[in-house]
Amino acid sequence: MPLRLAIRIAHSFGVLSRLLRQGSGVMVGGRILLKLVPDAVHKLSKNRKVVLISGTNGKSTTTALIAQALSTKSLVASNSTGANLFAGLAFALSQNTSAPVAVLEVDEMVVPWAIAQTNPHLVVLLNLGRDQLDRLSEVRVVAQKWREVLRNLPASCAVLADADDPFVAWASMASVNVIWFTSGVHGHMDASTCPECGDILNWQNEGASYSCNCGFKKPNPEWILRGNTLLGPRNREIKITSAIPGKAALSNAARAVVASQYFGVDGDAAAKTISLITSVDGRFGALQIGQTKFRLMLSKNPASWRETLATSAEGPLNVLLFVNANTQDGKDTSWMWDVDFSPLQGRSVFVTGDRRLDLSARLTVSGINHRVVSNQLAASTTIGACDADLIASYTAFHRLAKGVKKS
Repeated sequence: MPLRLAIRIAHSFGVLSRLLRQGSGVMVGGRILLKLVPDAVHKLSKNRKVVLISGTNGKSTTTALIAQALSTKSLVASNSTGANLFAGLAFALSQNTSAPVAVLEVDEMVVPWAIAQTNPHLVVLLNLGRDQLDRLSEVRVVAQKWREVLRNLPASCAVLADADDPFVAWASMASVNVIWFTSGVHGHMDASTCPECGDILNWQNEGASYSCNCGFKKPNPEWILRGNTLLGPRNREIKITSAIPGKAALSNAARAVVASQYFGVDGDAAAKTISLITSVDGRFGALQIGQTKFRLMLSKNPASWRETLATSAEGPLNVLLFVNANTQDGKDTSWMWDVDFSPLQGRSVFVTGDRRLDLSARLTVSGINHRVVSNQLAASTTIGACDADLIASYTAFHRLAKGVKKS
C-alpha cells in the first residue's frame, strides 16, 4: 500500500480513537500504520536528521528539551506524548512528514530496532538502572544489546553518552564517534560491578569516578556540567538554567544544549529557549484537586524515586504518594525496599493507590509517620487550601496528568 494512503488511514483511526475517548490515538494509529506498511519507520526517516534519546530515566524530558532547542532552527517531528515503542515512533514520524529533523524518545529495549530503522544522526544515552524487572531485562543485558548495535554505527552518527554511568560508558565505547558528558552524578547501586569483567568497581572521589583492575575506567568528558555552568571544548562556557526543578532536570537541560550544538544551534540561544520549559507531559505541572494545589511528579523505579524525593524535599510540607502496580507500573513492588524514603521525615505524608498498604508497610519500617487515604480527593480534604507535592507511579501519573493546568 502507498505510504501516504496508509498514513491517512492510520490518522483517521487515531482521530476516531480520540472521539470515542479510547485514548490519544497515537498507539492505534501507529499500529495500523505498521500493519499496512511494515517498514514505515524506515521510509519516514529517509532524508531526515534523526536524534534518538534513551535511558532508564529522563527520556521524555530530555527529548522535549532537545526538540525545543532544535525547533529554533528548523521544523521538528517528535513523540511528545512519550509513546516510545514501535507504534509510537511510527506515528510521530508520520505526523509532520515535512520536518527535516526528528527527535525521538526510545524505550531502552527498542534502541537496536530504532537505530536500524532510522539511521540516526545522533544517539543520546542517559543512564541505565533497574526498571520494572517483572517485565524488563537486567541492566547488564540492556547494556550488552546497546553495545552490540553501537559497535556497527557509522562514524557519521555520534553518540552523546553519560560518562558517569559505567554501563552507558561501556556500551558507548564500542562506537567510533562518542561525545562524553558528565554532571558529576555519583555511582548507583546498579553499577557496583564492572560491565567488562564482572569484578567489583573501584569508586573514587566520593563516587564521582570509577575504574577496574581490568583497565575499564570512566572516560574523560568533553562536556562538564559544574553547578549551572556547562564547560565545553575550546574553553566554552554556557550558563544552564532550568524551570523544571532538580539536579536531574539541570543535567538534562545541559545535554540538550550539547545536542543542539552538534546540530549547529548556538549554545546560549539553546539554553535560553530550554529554560522556558516549565513542564513536560504533565511532569511538575500544577494540578488542582479540591482546595489543594498539587505539583505532579512521576516516579517509576528506585533511581527516579530517589531523585524525585530529593527534589520534593525542598518543596511544600505536604506530600501525597500514589502507587499502583499495573502492567505499565510493574506488578512487583519490591523496588520500594531499594528506595531511601528518609527525605520524607518531618513532612506530612499521605499514601494512596492500589498498593498503598505495601507502601505504608515500607514507610512504617523506616519510621516515617504517614496516613493512608482512599484516593487523592481524600488527601486534599485533609491537606486543605495549600500547596503539596503528588508523587505518582506511571499509570496514576498519566491519568492525573490530563488535569494538569497548561502553562
